[in-house]
Amino acid sequence: MRAWVSAFAATAALAVLATPAVASSRFEELPENVRTFMTAYTAWGDNPRDVDAYLDLFVSDGSARLWDSGLAKPIDTTAGIRAQIEGVNRLVPDYRFVPERATASPDGKVAFVEATNTGTINGTPVAFRTMHRLVFGDPETTRVQDGRRSWDQVNLFAPVADAQHPLPNLFEGITSTPVDSLPGVDLPLYLREKLWRHEQSDALVAGRPGTASLSGPGLGTPLTGRKAVTAYLDRFFGAVSDLRLEPGITVRSGGTTYQEWLGTTTAHGGGDARPVPFSMVERIEPQRWSLHFDTLDLVASRETVAVLRQRIFG
Repeated sequence: MRAWVSAFAATAALAVLATPAVASSRFEELPENVRTFMTAYTAWGDNPRDVDAYLDLFVSDGSARLWDSGLAKPIDTTAGIRAQIEGVNRLVPDYRFVPERATASPDGKVAFVEATNTGTINGTPVAFRTMHRLVFGDPETTRVQDGRRSWDQVNLFAPVADAQHPLPNLFEGITSTPVDSLPGVDLPLYLREKLWRHEQSDALVAGRPGTASLSGPGLGTPLTGRKAVTAYLDRFFGAVSDLRLEPGITVRSGGTTYQEWLGTTTAHGGGDARPVPFSMVERIEPQRWSLHFDTLDLVASRETVAVLRQRIFG
C-alpha cells in the first residue's frame, strides 16, 4: 500500500496544462541526455497506463532505486517498480503527470524536476505538486539510476479525513506580513546544515532577502515578509524534534540552487511521538525560496495514518 502512495507521488501533480510545444520549450536549455529523458517523461505522463514506457525511464539492468516520502528503504527491483505503477493505475484510473520545471547539473548527471499530479481517488479529485531528484545512469545517461520524490502526503489523504481522524494544515493561519528591503546574508552549506539541525528560524530567514517569498506545504499562495516566513519555520520546528539532516545532492544552474536534505526526525503528529525518515528539497532563487517535504507524520498519529490508508486502499 505504501508503494502505491509512493508511485502516485512519483508521477503526479496539478496539471498546469502545458501543450507539448510549451513543455518542450521549457527543457531546451538542459543537457542533451536530460532533454531526451524529459521528452520521454512528459510522453509517459500523458499516458500513465503505459507501464512499459514507465519502466523504460529507468536503467535496464534492474539496479534502479526509487525513494519516496515516508519510505525507510527504497523500492529497488524492477518487479517492485512495476507493481508500484500498476497500483497507481488501479487506484487512480484518470491519473495524469505533468513535468513543469527541470534543472540539471551541467554534466547531465543529476536533475531536479517539479511536476503537477492530478486524478480522482474514490470519487474525490486530488491535485498536488511533487519534487523529483533524479540521478542518471552510466552508461545509460537518459535513464534514471536513483530517484527520490519529495511531496506532502496530506494532499492525498485529506479527502478521506474526518473529525475523529483529522489531517489539519500544519501552517493554517500564517499569512504574509510587510516586507523589508534588507539583503540576505550568504550562508555556506555547512552553516545551513547547523541551522536546520538546531532549528534556527531567524538565522535561516536572514539568509534570504527581505523581499523574497516562500512557497511550501500548506500554503495556497507564497508567503512574503520575514515575520511570516519565520512563523512558518517556527511552526515546522514545533512539530518535530531531534531533526538530523545532512546535505544530499546540490544542483546549481544560473541563479537557482536545489539543495536536497536527508535524515531523520521525531515527528509529533497527533501527540504520538515517533522517529521517522525525513527528507526535504529547497529551491533557492534570488527572490524566491521553496521547501518540499511531507507533513503527514507531523500532523497525524499512527492510528490516523493507518485508518486513512485503509479507507483509500481497502
